[in-house]
Amino acid sequence: MTPGRHGELLATPLCGQVVHARKCYKRLFFIDLRISPLLKVTVLFRSDDARPLLPAHLSDQGVAALWKRVKRGDTISVHPFAASEDEVSKREHPVYQAVDFTVLKAWPSDYPFPTEPAMGFVGDTSASSAIPRPESITAMTVTIKTENDDPQETGLGAWDEYCKFWINSQRCLKADCRKKHPTGDDYTKAQELWVKERTQIRRERSKLQDDPHAVSSKVPHSQRAFIFCRWLVDTFGVDYLNSGSGVLDVAGGKGEISLFLTHMFGIRSTVVEPNVRRDKPYQRKNLMGVIQRQLDIESGGDGLSFKKLPSLALGPPPSDDEVVDGKGKATAAAGFQESDIGESESAKKERRRLKKLQRDQFTVPRLSTLLDDKFALDYGDMLKGASILIGMHPDQATEPIVDMALKHNKPFAVVPCCVFALDNPHRRLASGGEVNTTLEFIQYLIEKARSSESLHKEFLPFDGMNIVVYRPLSGLGHE
Repeated sequence: MTPGRHGELLATPLCGQVVHARKCYKRLFFIDLRISPLLKVTVLFRSDDARPLLPAHLSDQGVAALWKRVKRGDTISVHPFAASEDEVSKREHPVYQAVDFTVLKAWPSDYPFPTEPAMGFVGDTSASSAIPRPESITAMTVTIKTENDDPQETGLGAWDEYCKFWINSQRCLKADCRKKHPTGDDYTKAQELWVKERTQIRRERSKLQDDPHAVSSKVPHSQRAFIFCRWLVDTFGVDYLNSGSGVLDVAGGKGEISLFLTHMFGIRSTVVEPNVRRDKPYQRKNLMGVIQRQLDIESGGDGLSFKKLPSLALGPPPSDDEVVDGKGKATAAAGFQESDIGESESAKKERRRLKKLQRDQFTVPRLSTLLDDKFALDYGDMLKGASILIGMHPDQATEPIVDMALKHNKPFAVVPCCVFALDNPHRRLASGGEVNTTLEFIQYLIEKARSSESLHKEFLPFDGMNIVVYRPLSGLGHE
């Protein structure tokens, strides 16, 4: 089986079963195709090949569309051409390149296909089962410190001496793997340091260009709701946000943003979410605790002495050291004697009733609908009276929020995350470029501004996608 020269198409297509598939990055993925019991080949699909005179080319969106069609176990037909000399030199097995494939027989969906390991690169100590890695990967030494560990004293050495699959899951599929596989306390220490280092690397890589916030100063992703709400209050003010029918929290999920706005800042907020979300009691209880602690900190406390939620009729439930009698008076639990078992049980029942009542009050209004033209008709008064439209990582609702706000002359604030470029191939920047990344999507949203105004963006101090795109009050036109 000889590939065509200089990118020429093979005379006949290849037919085989997809036994392995991996996406390297958005412009490249590969599949391993089993042609026969004794022969496997690798087929690359890429949009980053700058070789001249190729028989066909793929766009970034074309690569994404093909990747969505790849199903391990499917039998496919592909008409390939020669891969680059660089790719061929890396492997001892045949490697080709293609721009499309046809599914001849789908793998039954009732049970998963047992994926085979990738075939690996030349020089791999276990080339029959190793997963290819970019040649740019270099040895990394242990640099993460714990309170009691000095990197020089761990004795772990460089990470490239260890099997990363073993460190991650305590499993290794390579029968002849020559990497280290620690056990016992050594494994526990190695995994702890590995996780800390990977976490730090991910945080560093996720930092966007021009972000003024140092990674060390950012709060965890789990606190993004509070940070966003605090920014809304500081930017627009409580009085404005609470005007009219209040805030519309679009694609609000379980309603965390609205719960913060309502029960911490006293701002009316309605969740617009087509999917019915039923939070569990412990989730609501945990969020109540977060808000109560933050209220205590805001009032100068230490975050331990919970304060009363501003929008709840009830104060915080009694602590475990207190019970509430039938008249609502707090009584020290120690005051009950062994002979007062009946009264004590009654008090405990009353406490549970009050806790449940408080949780039941810890809610916000919800509309199970999409934000679209039908919403503008069905909930026209609410939309007209809304103070602002907001969305925290609202996925497919991001662009509709911006469009609806501009159409109805409303301020908005969205924190974009996912782009869904494949579902929106029509998007184009003013320069004519495609919209594939989050930063390109943000620029695309900003370019929606009318000629007489400008939309703004600002970085928020939390991990992950943290750019808020907003229309300030000064940008509102007059209808």
